[in-house]
Amino acid sequence: MRQGKVKWYNGKKCFGFITPDTPNENGNTDDVFVHSSALKSADIHYLNENDIVEFEEEVRNDKLSVTTIKVIQRDEESAKRFQERRAERRRAAENRKQHEEKNERHGFKFWKK
Repeated sequence: MRQGKVKWYNGKKCFGFITPDTPNENGNTDDVFVHSSALKSADIHYLNENDIVEFEEEVRNDKLSVTTIKVIQRDEESAKRFQERRAERRRAAENRKQHEEKNERHGFKFWKK
């Protein structure tokens, strides 16, 4: 298995890339594609930037793709930023919902006159 660092992973798009530390047996040092299906089979729920992972790859559609993956070390700083962004998006969604509900109530008052 090779080791590498997560370059980026987008949970909404369900894919990302890993930058390997060493070349593979063919001397290839290109970034390796990782799909959410590989995470699901390894029972990993998410990846953060700069997480250190161990993985095996194969060539699919003329590109390197991860087949098995294991998280070696989490990057706590990236995980913290991810959690903060997630909480901020949830607060913004709740605020939008409350604003919409408030506007709907004003609409009914208008019709009750």
